[in-house]
Amino acid sequence: MSRSPSYVRRGVGVVIAFGPVVLLVASLVSALTRGNEHHTSGLAVLLFALLIGALNFHLSFVRGLLYRRATGSLDGYRHVSGLPMVGTLLVVIGTLLGFGSAVCAAIGLLAIGIDTGGLVWFLIATWKDSSLWDRPA
Repeated sequence: MSRSPSYVRRGVGVVIAFGPVVLLVASLVSALTRGNEHHTSGLAVLLFALLIGALNFHLSFVRGLLYRRATGSLDGYRHVSGLPMVGTLLVVIGTLLGFGSAVCAAIGLLAIGIDTGGLVWFLIATWKDSSLWDRPA
């Protein structure tokens, strides 16, 4: 049985996945129009989110390449899950704490970009999965 595309479900997915990005852009715009503020607590949380994003990126892309380089193949390679959604949650918290700081917004955008366990990467990875997004015809 084929499934018909559900643009409403996918639209809701896009809105949810890019919600933190919109929040970060709003923070950056606020910093550029009102003047840059310094928020140490937001910066600390966002740096931790960046660390989580780097870990997830490493586990998704770098670790397998290093294993293949060391052994010559991926035979026996065991995939390890990172920390899904933790980086996105920390980015939202850090952005709320550091709203109006250009540094916080930039670090948050970088963290969202590299965090393969986050909402944006989930959306990208599952976009063509009709069993998740589409309803039966």
